[in-house]
Amino acid sequence: MGTNGFQTESITSWEGLGPYLTSNFDIRDMEFDDMYDKYTQSSFNIDFRTGYIITDGLMLGLGFKYTSTSRNIEYSSDAKDSGYEDYDETSNQLTLSPAIRYYFAESGVWSQIDYSIWSTSSDDSEGTYDDAEFPKVNQLGFSAGYAASLNDYVSLNPYLKYSLITQTTKDAGYDKDFDEVDEVIKKGSFDIGVSLTVHLGY
Repeated sequence: MGTNGFQTESITSWEGLGPYLTSNFDIRDMEFDDMYDKYTQSSFNIDFRTGYIITDGLMLGLGFKYTSTSRNIEYSSDAKDSGYEDYDETSNQLTLSPAIRYYFAESGVWSQIDYSIWSTSSDDSEGTYDDAEFPKVNQLGFSAGYAASLNDYVSLNPYLKYSLITQTTKDAGYDKDFDEVDEVIKKGSFDIGVSLTVHLGY
């Protein structure tokens, strides 16, 4: 199972933007329309996970996740006269997660090992990211849980998970001689959660 959807939001009011000098040279609080014609943000998400039982208790699984976010800013004519230019930005993240899960007989208890690879990219109208190196992330996860059956097809799965995560960014770090080297960050992550699983019979 997974989640899929599209979300968009449009800002219509923004307080605290600072002072605004009117054409009559009066100073007042800046309003949203003084600076912007439009300010929108949106996101699109696909999150799909599936598995196939190849033998008693042993399941092979695959997860796929794609997330895209964007921001679009159109400035007012007064702001453009002051040097502001319309701006748009997009960011994308793709994740692939193969997994192996084993169910212990009829107890409902299971254990799982999964390996995730995800990459990110960004682009904007100003060319900020033209020469950017984006991090590559690998994650090795170990989890255990319990499948509590709600009916013949649906189970609720509380679980514990520990992950080893490595994030590598090409030429983003420096060594003792100040030469460029890959920046490598390693960390551990502990999760407690609940998932809902649908079992499709045949």
